[in-house]
Amino acid sequence: MSSNTVAETVYNEIRDDILYGELQPGVKLKLDALRDRYSAGVNTLREVLNRLVASGFVFVEGQKGFRVVGTSASNFKELTAMRLLLETNGLAKSIEIGDVEWEGRVAAAHHKLSAIEKRMLSEESRELTVRWSQYDREFHQALISACGSDLHMRMHREIFDQFRRYVVIELKTHGFRAEEIIYEHRSICDLALARDKDAALKKLTDHIETYRRRSQD
Repeated sequence: MSSNTVAETVYNEIRDDILYGELQPGVKLKLDALRDRYSAGVNTLREVLNRLVASGFVFVEGQKGFRVVGTSASNFKELTAMRLLLETNGLAKSIEIGDVEWEGRVAAAHHKLSAIEKRMLSEESRELTVRWSQYDREFHQALISACGSDLHMRMHREIFDQFRRYVVIELKTHGFRAEEIIYEHRSICDLALARDKDAALKKLTDHIETYRRRSQD
């Protein structure tokens, strides 16, 4: 396995452990402990941690090393606003100029998401939550995939992943929203494919805002 492949694997493992709460907000990331946990060398870990700093999951604490970025209501509010900006703008453009290939991506991504959500009505596990998170991101990325900007897509991925930390916290606190979220995703998909821009944007906005409202309960 090449060094680049190892670094990518370790990056994904640490990022996922942050996303799903295995590495708690504010925890110090000690190189020795990380080396044992992820079976990676110090140089690889430093490279990965610096990438995580750039992605907004980790911060450098002066000369004291690395820590997982904390969570807060103000940070979640900022992430919600940025996600709304990127996703509603991207969806509006995609509805306006998206072709049949875009429609196919949206329909296929929603099919996968719907299937995993139906399983989550009766099953509960970290593996299922991770897969749901993956398919959820694929669906929301598909919605904006005809926006015409690689930079827009990349920024959305980064904000979406940071937003995901709060979704996981909300999921652990309140549980899976079951039929409610299944209906929301189906409605967003149907409205987008029907090219009903105003209704699709309103449904998408309500869907994203729901997470922040529930986090305040």
